[in-house]
Amino acid sequence: MEGKTVLITGANSGIGKETAREMARQGARVIMACRNQETANAAREEIVKETGNNNVIIKKIDLGSQRSVREFAADILKTENKLDVLIHNAGMALAFRGATSEDAAYLYYVSKYANIYFARELAQRLEGSGITVNFLHPGMIDSGIWRNVPFPLNYPMLAVTKCFFKTPKQGAETTIYLASSKDVEGVSGKYFMDKKEHGLSAAAMDMDKAKKIWEESAKIVGLTASDPKI
Repeated sequence: MEGKTVLITGANSGIGKETAREMARQGARVIMACRNQETANAAREEIVKETGNNNVIIKKIDLGSQRSVREFAADILKTENKLDVLIHNAGMALAFRGATSEDAAYLYYVSKYANIYFARELAQRLEGSGITVNFLHPGMIDSGIWRNVPFPLNYPMLAVTKCFFKTPKQGAETTIYLASSKDVEGVSGKYFMDKKEHGLSAAAMDMDKAKKIWEESAKIVGLTASDPKI
């Protein structure tokens, strides 16, 4: 990854942090896009010390704020000549007050379908551009994503994650593979688990739903005529 720039959202903990660590180890210039600057700075210091790669920088972004996202994007366009790899890693798990663990699990399941639809539509729109888009399931990971689930749902979730889930380092393996392996050069619109391509259910292959997800997302984020279009 020497000479390449890799941008990772949510790189201050969990899978994102382990991915940033390995990208730095491989010699990449790493942009850690994080909301919590305190934990981001601590993660950066740890990564630089361990890898010897000082070319690791932090940029602030709050993905819950469209203003923050737009300011971040404008800054990247102004300061970076190119991005070689963009890793959408940031995530969190929440549950409505009074929800059961089955309601919480269902909402997470639906969000993953939305990610798949969006990625497949993006890959189709970028076909022929030389830019590839792939998506993955890291496995069930003890990454801290469940820390925002309210009491009393947090206790059973935390117990399960500690006993049965993969570590963040293990969970980052497929992300790192897709970001750096020559085996997947030119591969786009595919779904990966455990560093291998996997098929999708018939429902996940529905491109009409994928297009609708894209169009609804464009409305939600308020894209205007002056925004870049794909």
